[in-house]
Amino acid sequence: MKTIKFCLVFLLVVLSTMSIAKPRIILGSNPYSYGPDVVVIQRVIMNANNISSYFQNTGVFFQNTTSGNLAGFEWPKGSGRTACFTAGLSIGCGINGQYAQVMASYKGEYAPGHFKADYSWETNADFKMYTVKAGDNGSSNPDYANWYKIVPYGAPYKDMNNNQQFDIGIDIPGVPNSAQTIFECMGDGDITQRSAGEGFGGGITSPILSAEIHFTAWSYTSPVIADVQFMSWVVINRGPVRWDSTFMGVVVDPDLGDANDDYIGCDTVLNLGYCYNADNMDGTGAPPTYGANPPVFGMDYFRSPVNKVTGDTLGLTSFVFFTNTGSNPPPCESDPNGEPIPAYTMLQGMKKDRTPFMDITQTPPKRTKFCYPGNPPGGGWTEFQGSMQNCNGDTTGIILTSNPSGDRRFIFNSGALDFKVNPGDTQKIVVGSFVARGTTNLNGITVLKALSRTAQWAYDSLSTVSVSNIGAEVPAKYNLFQNYPNPFNPTTKIKFDVASVPRWRGEGGWTSLKIYDITGRELETLVNEALQPGTYEVTFDGSNLNSGVYFYQLITGEYKETRKLVLLK
Repeated sequence: MKTIKFCLVFLLVVLSTMSIAKPRIILGSNPYSYGPDVVVIQRVIMNANNISSYFQNTGVFFQNTTSGNLAGFEWPKGSGRTACFTAGLSIGCGINGQYAQVMASYKGEYAPGHFKADYSWETNADFKMYTVKAGDNGSSNPDYANWYKIVPYGAPYKDMNNNQQFDIGIDIPGVPNSAQTIFECMGDGDITQRSAGEGFGGGITSPILSAEIHFTAWSYTSPVIADVQFMSWVVINRGPVRWDSTFMGVVVDPDLGDANDDYIGCDTVLNLGYCYNADNMDGTGAPPTYGANPPVFGMDYFRSPVNKVTGDTLGLTSFVFFTNTGSNPPPCESDPNGEPIPAYTMLQGMKKDRTPFMDITQTPPKRTKFCYPGNPPGGGWTEFQGSMQNCNGDTTGIILTSNPSGDRRFIFNSGALDFKVNPGDTQKIVVGSFVARGTTNLNGITVLKALSRTAQWAYDSLSTVSVSNIGAEVPAKYNLFQNYPNPFNPTTKIKFDVASVPRWRGEGGWTSLKIYDITGRELETLVNEALQPGTYEVTFDGSNLNSGVYFYQLITGEYKETRKLVLLK
């Protein structure tokens, strides 16, 4: 190992709007020593339903790097037609006043492995990408047989005997009831992965985040969601210091068929970003293009980080874009490749020189962090209405009455200036990625939004109920609180404490929270996952139950407690 030393570069960073005081984060020297390791690129294909896409162990997905760089999100599967080139989760924050980042867009700065209790980085052959499909077994798939090796690091499974531990030959690897699951434990502990040519920011910034990521991708074959893939990142601060002013963004290069005739837009109610063809004809129709009535590609936050300072779920906090330099964009809208501070600025919802995006449909034009939230072709601000080409902090500039179509990239952000991630804190992000085709390029947007709602319902129904960490302090002991309100109709909140547990148990303590009827029959599992120490709250919906007395039971570690709740309709 060797310590990375380089000159201090002081750069002003706007961490808020232009109208208030501007705290600053600087680039500084690295106080920790990690790596070096040599990451061997591993690629796994998820193709259980109508989508076939690539996932890579450096944190990028949807990019096919098997021979060169090609779009790697194929829809429909086997058609040779592609709807997205690449994507990945990027994180930027302040650590003791210095800027820290780990980026994933085109190359990816993550590496397989995990952080040990002394904050050092560890990797070995067991830290790889695992994939299982429905119908696999220990004989047919080595990843199925070796799933137990990665369970302590967050790999999901179906607990067949409900004993809150993985039993080989009994429990089923993968997201319960899914057609295919991919899992990897990775992080930013290998500084040899840092690259100034990553594509979005990139390069060595100090200190490192000590971010450990438990990444899961999965899909279903049910016809209503056969055009959807799900991705989840459990983001853990494994370092000794807090992340301040944290922003997490999924950087996406959609490339819908022909990459040179695209438009983008967002829906702030659905937390949705999408890419569609600017007219009703994509290329010639020969692969990889779609021809007439092209589809629409989208991504949606199904679960986003929770700001423990305010208690708010962040959701989509900004939706902005950048364009490759070959398209001759205004300088402040070009890709921030190798530019860490400008990339961080874009994660906050501004252009890379801190210039605000302007909604030109307002009189006068209004600052915004959401580009093109209207309903194409009319109904608010869309690319059909044009944009303002302003840089250098100006709120005035050249106004295009309609944007020329072209290559688009969007940044799908969730973060806040007061969003802090303390040592040991966990944040979970779940995104759906999907394609829909309508009768026209614009009707496809309507169909996509309907699919987004269906996919959100599917995630809520097929996954565990969303459980939120609502306390910053580590509880001294386990505790299950009385639900509130009680009696209730039809929803109630259940709060519980998870105390500190030995690290050998993996990511916190495995926690189970279940609902039973008066006969002891299990009705619903609200929580069945590893949780970091903290205070949690989950909402139980009794809409499908009759009035009566029910029970809820919490099991975590050696602790077990049952309480009564009453449903009155």
